[in-house]
Amino acid sequence: MASLNTILANSESIAITDQRFIGQTLSRNQRISTSEIITVQPFMFDMKPMNYLLYSQSRELLSVLRAADRQYEQYLNFGATGWSSYIAYQGDMTSGEILACNWKTASANKTLVLGDIPGSVTASEYVVRTGDFCQVGRYAYIATADVIRGVGSTVSIPVHRTLITTLVSDVGAVIGQYGTTIALGGSTYAGTTFPVILQEYPTYTFIPMTNDSFIAWNGTFKAIEAVL
Repeated sequence: MASLNTILANSESIAITDQRFIGQTLSRNQRISTSEIITVQPFMFDMKPMNYLLYSQSRELLSVLRAADRQYEQYLNFGATGWSSYIAYQGDMTSGEILACNWKTASANKTLVLGDIPGSVTASEYVVRTGDFCQVGRYAYIATADVIRGVGSTVSIPVHRTLITTLVSDVGAVIGQYGTTIALGGSTYAGTTFPVILQEYPTYTFIPMTNDSFIAWNGTFKAIEAVL
């Protein structure tokens, strides 16, 4: 089905923002000082779509985008596009082993706790590598260290931002392109998926061709993670 993910799949470039909100002050004697304003550190995606979509084949897409506009939540699933390398899992577990795992209620602050790890995962295998995406409920977090299985009943994974929603019960693990998300907008997704709202929704221009037109977008699609 056509969706904002179609724009993602057909983008020629994507700019991604995932930084902290840092302020800097430069004094008169050129000394620099910094401070952090604590935020939810939302992901932001600036997608520049290619201009080759045919109007006759894209009317459903235009209708979906028109309905959501800059008001309603949409979803970006990188694993379903040619941009899957962005969230690709680097560790040693199989998709089936990840499906068996759960995020535990002990997860807090910038540490995720993964449990129910199958016995087939050996002590020396990597559960995650630095840069792996770990999705807990609605939100994704990026691992900041390599973590091996070890011998404990759980493993602790340091991540790039503070856990947004406190867990009151175990949640199925989603790591990279593996695992199944909770229902987002009434549907579940395979692998890391970002709920977003468009901040900028460009107009489009028709480029005529024989019996049809190409769609040329007059700008980029800028989306921000919808943090509730």
